[in-house]
Amino acid sequence: MARAKNRGYQQTFTPTYTIRRWRLGEYIRLSKEDLKKGKDDSNSVKNQRDLLGDFYQRHMDEFESAVEYVDDGHTGTDANRENFQRLLADVMSGKINCVIVKDLSRFARNYSDAGSLIDNLFVQMGVRFISLAENVDSYLNPDSVSNIIVPITNVMNDNYCYQTSKKIRQVFDYKRRNGQYIGSFAPYGYIKDPANKHQLLVDAEAAETVKRVYSMLLQGSSKRAIALYLNEHGIPSPTAYRRKKGLPVSSAVADDPMWGARMIHEILTNPIYTGDLVQGRRRVKSYKVHQIEAVPEEEWVRVPDTHEAIIPRETFEKVQALLVRDTRTSPKGREVHLFSGFLKCADCGKSITRSVSGKNVYYACSTYKNRSRTACTMHSIKHNRLEAAVLFAIQYQVNTAVSYSELIAR
Repeated sequence: MARAKNRGYQQTFTPTYTIRRWRLGEYIRLSKEDLKKGKDDSNSVKNQRDLLGDFYQRHMDEFESAVEYVDDGHTGTDANRENFQRLLADVMSGKINCVIVKDLSRFARNYSDAGSLIDNLFVQMGVRFISLAENVDSYLNPDSVSNIIVPITNVMNDNYCYQTSKKIRQVFDYKRRNGQYIGSFAPYGYIKDPANKHQLLVDAEAAETVKRVYSMLLQGSSKRAIALYLNEHGIPSPTAYRRKKGLPVSSAVADDPMWGARMIHEILTNPIYTGDLVQGRRRVKSYKVHQIEAVPEEEWVRVPDTHEAIIPRETFEKVQALLVRDTRTSPKGREVHLFSGFLKCADCGKSITRSVSGKNVYYACSTYKNRSRTACTMHSIKHNRLEAAVLFAIQYQVNTAVSYSELIAR
């Protein structure tokens, strides 16, 4: 049978495309350094929001949703930014699969962080990344992410932060060594001179409280007892006092209206009350690692007699000697006991603890009592016997000294 010809008809096939719609995360960041630039508002939150919003309006058909993430006043070298971490959490959960920024420096100024996220995590998660200033779009132009401009820009952003950090450290070090106070807030007991913010003036009202703290410790009160006394007498804590006087308060300090043993310890150990500036006791580890670390005492910057003293040096030194002793009190105690911090076990060298049994007070080895009965022996002695023995030893030493003096005089 002859095959019939299909004349005048030709079947056509039209390909169909599924337009992918993205869940957009708009990230905005403004650092403190950007705020200090003054007139240059190119990186302002408003300007970034306008640029990202304009892009979204012009490409609205590509997106099914948009969420904004803003970190205002945060450096790009620190990845522990609240909303930056929230953005990454939403990426990991799948809530966001497209991230857009004004430029690469807004996303991160840490070269390793930026490279790790853009080149690795986002690729593995199938996340589209857009940076408007550098014309980077990992979906429409995958090669743009691998373009040499991206790592170079990240390195330049990283180096900018390093140079800025280095200059700031140099300026701070210069001011410290020249006896200029560079703290953001004056220590309790002082205020900043209105005419010179690097000079400290005595705050008479708070200074009286500082003097009372030192006096009470020298009279035998524990730090806990001093704190209880101040709270019971209605004396506001340093933070509460600053708020009461309308003075600036650090956001990093807990808003605690009550005194505590830690506050008392900070006052008792701060040499600034002797009239000396001792700065550089803490520092940030690096421009990338924003953790605070203690600086060895030999590296502190000390400049004597830069401002009026509240506490005499002799008094300060006496207090430091007392604090070296282990003069902790019991939870209900307010006074330091006679032998607190002095008694040590002759065998193991550990502290001797004080205990009360009925009307009797006795001392025993802390190792034997609290750790192990086999590590040491009890070495128990009653308070009255110990007191009599110490008194006898002191009297013997005094008599011996007097006898030697008389012998030499002859």
